Amino acid sequence: MDTVTAALMELLTPEGGWRTELLARIVLSTLILFGYVVLLARTFGSRTFASFTSYDFLTNVAAGSLVASAILGKSIVEASLSLLVLVLLQSGVSAWSARSEAAQRLFDNEPVILVENGVLREAAMKNARVSPAILEQHLRSAGLTDVSEVKFAVLESGGKISVVKLDSA
Repeated sequence: MDTVTAALMELLTPEGGWRTELLARIVLSTLILFGYVVLLARTFGSRTFASFTSYDFLTNVAAGSLVASAILGKSIVEASLSLLVLVLLQSGVSAWSARSEAAQRLFDNEPVILVENGVLREAAMKNARVSPAILEQHLRSAGLTDVSEVKFAVLESGGKISVVKLDSA
């Protein structure tokens, strides 16, 4: 076996080799955790694993990491408890943000106006790190070909760009 093939085999083979017990544990852990995540989503609502804000996105990344670590070797009980605490924390922050402007400012990004009445707001685009190419992509997705057709283009707090067409009256 050449060096590249040997290195590849080492990367693709778990420590101790592929064993029936390992495969069974991975499959069972995945099934159990999938059911648990579905249960959490149904219990705490559809916003639980949605990405409305950057905070939601980070919570989802952390949740994915917890699930992956449990599937690949950590205790399912530890991961499940950690995931429950994370979901409770996310639910609490979401509820607090919905009731308090201060909390909303703390946890959510402010929307940024990128285009206003057909005029690019270049400083806002630069500060938000949105390139003209990315903006153009979103304009095309909205069925527009030129920035002069845009009333508003807004980088929303969740990272999506909303485009409102200029009235053609």
